Amino acid sequence: MTADSEDIAIVDLDLPRTTWSRVHSSMRTLYLKLSREPDTRWIRFFHEERESRVVIKRHGLWIEEGYIVFDCLLDDVETHHLLDFRSSVEFANDKYRELMQAQREEGEQNRQDALDEKKELVHLRARIREEAETDSSAPGQGANVEVALPLPNGASADDEFADFNARRDEWRARFRAALASANKESARGDD
Repeated sequence: MTADSEDIAIVDLDLPRTTWSRVHSSMRTLYLKLSREPDTRWIRFFHEERESRVVIKRHGLWIEEGYIVFDCLLDDVETHHLLDFRSSVEFANDKYRELMQAQREEGEQNRQDALDEKKELVHLRARIREEAETDSSAPGQGANVEVALPLPNGASADDEFADFNARRDEWRARFRAALASANKESARGDD
């Protein structure tokens, strides 16, 4: 299981970061440490769940650098805020798992579609080559018809599939790395 597929949990209260709130002098700004830094999709699900419910004791809240940061009265943390946050974290984890599963299924379907297409192209090429060979051996045909060459280095169609898949997977990995980097930069810019 990859780090991105592990559920996020509230694991600690960072006391050194606790400070006076700007909302009111009787309030504090607390930092609840998460088990890992969430990506922007998880954060969107977290906020989506929070916006679906009205809770009177809510004040300022944001997520930054792997923390849920919020303003509160200390007496309300255990009785209201932790329960509220855990509900939102659980919802975000569930929705994120569903999203990851859907992406895995879509990726698998795309790989299968690409493989099916590649096989069809190889079969089409074989039919075209077979027709060319048949036409060149037929009586009365001109001498300018090219005969299909065998695959290079004695390679089989399976070797071509493997080479095609390896190149495609390499480009997909590059794309995903670039996308993840762009998302991370975008998330930093949003904070």
